[in-house]
Amino acid sequence: MLSVGVLIDLWWRSEAGGHVKCWERFAEAATSFNKQLDLTLYFLGAKNQVIPLAHNVRYSIHTPIFGTQCLTFLDRMTEHTDLAPINPRLFSHLQKHDILHVTHPLFTLSQTARIFAQSSGKFLIASLHTDVPNYSQIYTADVVRRLFGNGWISRILLEKLQVDRRTKTSTMRKLERYLTQCDYVLVSQPSDYEKVAEILPKQRISYLRRGVNRQLFNPGKRDRTKLQHLYNIPPEKFLLLFVGRLDSCKNVQTFAQAVKILLDLNYPVHAIMAGEGNNAKEIQNLLGSSVTLPGVLPQSTLAWLYASADLFVFPSQTEIYSNAVIEAKASGLPVLVSSQGGTAQLINQSGEDGLVIKQDTAEAWAKAIASLINDPEKLFTMRQATYQQSLKQSPSWETVLAEDLLSVWLLAEDLLSVWQSFELRF
Repeated sequence: MLSVGVLIDLWWRSEAGGHVKCWERFAEAATSFNKQLDLTLYFLGAKNQVIPLAHNVRYSIHTPIFGTQCLTFLDRMTEHTDLAPINPRLFSHLQKHDILHVTHPLFTLSQTARIFAQSSGKFLIASLHTDVPNYSQIYTADVVRRLFGNGWISRILLEKLQVDRRTKTSTMRKLERYLTQCDYVLVSQPSDYEKVAEILPKQRISYLRRGVNRQLFNPGKRDRTKLQHLYNIPPEKFLLLFVGRLDSCKNVQTFAQAVKILLDLNYPVHAIMAGEGNNAKEIQNLLGSSVTLPGVLPQSTLAWLYASADLFVFPSQTEIYSNAVIEAKASGLPVLVSSQGGTAQLINQSGEDGLVIKQDTAEAWAKAIASLINDPEKLFTMRQATYQQSLKQSPSWETVLAEDLLSVWLLAEDLLSVWQSFELRF
């Protein structure tokens, strides 16, 4: 069987975000390919351990050498990684694989894989799952304000010296240098394809989609009675749903402020914001009893929440691709997304299977939400179009694994065999 090691430079935990959840779904799908593929996913964790999913699929958990969770000024990050330049303890694990696939270039596991691939002749593939340059800018600004407040020091650092923008530029350059050393790159949005095509031949680039479990996510899970029973939300409330990290990287304050505008205009709205993050307290203070913050929820709970809500509102501008938007559409839930980032590509036609919001203001988002509250017929039509478009747009995780990943991994194995044969002859 083809042996592939996928290195995910994030902690494996139940509260993990879409990046980790995406690879968990691929791992589950890989159990059906038990005669073709042997797959190991490498995560960070509190102790070294191997967790088998099937005889051909497993998680390999490794403790970080210099984890970001140790840095107090980064304690508000909801996803932690390892900042060490390399983890030599991984070398013995990577030796068994035919293909090395990194998903979070620039951090320890991916840097270790790059160095090992270069020294051993392994085929190195990268896939882009996170907008690291934009995240670095947002987190840098957040750290500066936390350390120095909003006074003159912060203004000098952010407005005059522009340390956050410089960090973004530096991170982008490091990412480009890393990708030039990869044999193949998988992207998930057209803008990334264009950027990578400037540094790699197009025959070494392709797209990686996301899948959806339609048995779990579908309109049949709708249950407003359950909403009232568990969260005390009356059925006459217009329910707005957000799923994701509750921090500045997801632009959650824009959503919360939009809800506040609607409440002040006496619209009967209620918001559920499922996730964890450092903005949760501020959101609760702003919206009071008109918001429910249940924390991170299991997929089974999210399934009926998507189907039972009236509108999915997702103002994040840092997405490369969004599992949450795909799951919402599969549940027949109309979606509102930002024109910035990768979620806009998931709307076939704005106004039909969702709305793409161009202005990043709470007023613009509130106006868009109000337009659908005021037009129940359009909302009903959009719900139907959303579901139908999802059926055309989003395949199963097994299909994505076979067509987008396994096909590339097998191609890489064939190329590697040709190169090795060539070397043996000459």
